[in-house]
Amino acid sequence: MNQYIVYRFDRSDGQAAAIRAATRPLHRDYMAQFASRVRIGGPILDAAGQACGGMMVIDAASEDEVRAIVRDDPFEQAGLSHHIEIYPFRWQTNRPADL
Repeated sequence: MNQYIVYRFDRSDGQAAAIRAATRPLHRDYMAQFASRVRIGGPILDAAGQACGGMMVIDAASEDEVRAIVRDDPFEQAGLSHHIEIYPFRWQTNRPADL
């Protein structure tokens, strides 16, 4: 497996907090099936400490697989992000022993 880093940036029309709150339980349920593959993940915070996006490092066979996982996430089905970036990732500092 390869690792990929995913950056999600929230929409900026003032609806992101409501979308996140409404879909968070579905997002958590959906992401639970990938729990063994997500190495780290969570919200990106703004200066006030409020979520303004998200980040994760996930094990996957390909970038296409990661794109499908993100596409099917309830957060994205509800239109939470205005921009998503996905990059191959190589863990270097404090690398887990299994990589």
